[in-house]
Amino acid sequence: NTKKLPSEPTTVQYATLCLPRLSCYQYCTGSHPSNSPARNIMSSLRNAVKRIAHKERSQPVDRQHLGILEKKKDYKKRAVDYHRKEKRIKAMREKAAMRNPDEFYFGMHNSKVKDGKHRSNDDYRNLAPDVVRVMKDQDLSYVRMQKQKDMKKVDRLQASLHLLDSEAETVKAKRKHTVFVESKNEAEDFDVAEHFDTIPEFAERTFNRMRKSEIEKLAKLKTGAAGGTENDFEDDGDDEPRVTAAQLEKQAKAERKLAKKLAKARSSAYGEMEARRRRAEAMKKAEDHLVTEKLVAGKGRKRKIKAAEDGRPAQYKWRRKRLG
Repeated sequence: NTKKLPSEPTTVQYATLCLPRLSCYQYCTGSHPSNSPARNIMSSLRNAVKRIAHKERSQPVDRQHLGILEKKKDYKKRAVDYHRKEKRIKAMREKAAMRNPDEFYFGMHNSKVKDGKHRSNDDYRNLAPDVVRVMKDQDLSYVRMQKQKDMKKVDRLQASLHLLDSEAETVKAKRKHTVFVESKNEAEDFDVAEHFDTIPEFAERTFNRMRKSEIEKLAKLKTGAAGGTENDFEDDGDDEPRVTAAQLEKQAKAERKLAKKLAKARSSAYGEMEARRRRAEAMKKAEDHLVTEKLVAGKGRKRKIKAAEDGRPAQYKWRRKRLG
């Protein structure tokens, strides 16, 4: 009997038999054939291909009168709010259903519902003198604290603003700058802009009055920083370019816009300072009233010598008492 020999393995079988089994270390370190440089290049090229930009669907034209089309995040907020209210109503209904009909609180007699609001029947004026004294001491401490805060804020604002060109009511009299000349004719022909070497727009300023040389230097710096073309400058043969009329007009427009913005901010700051000063004065009057009430409620014989007027408290005179 002849024994049959096994046939030679095919290419696929041979490859299956000869390839070694890869370990986890080989997969992690990148020694696997799939982590070859060619494969990595193909993956980076896949990211370079332009993909379709998926846009959100907008509201159809025939439904634009209903507003913006609701998205998932908008629906989520609306649903959460709806379920929160639903749970609250459910809890209130359960509480009303489980209420004890024999339940009693003294607040049921001491308060009542008027115009849809709970109002107490207690008269807070019928309090013990000690309680009233403690409450007034607390009020006095609070008023003093608020007055000190307002005064400190006024001092800080006044130090930062320096009362520069204020149009507020805090400055009663306008500042003056007296210039002495030789004769009466010079006083009649006196030009403020020429005297201070500035432009007529800055002549009325009491602060930051720039000279013409500083304005030209600032204009050159700004035009050089912004950059310009050959047509933006006029060449008179000098190496240094000159500023054109268009640039001067643009610069003047920017200056007017900035001046208007600064004036608005300055006016707002002065308004806040004046409001805080008025509140500090009101707090001072309230403090005087509380101090007077505290002294009048104390011991000692006294008599009123002047009634209250103009928001100020009345004046009292105490009888002299020998100490000891």
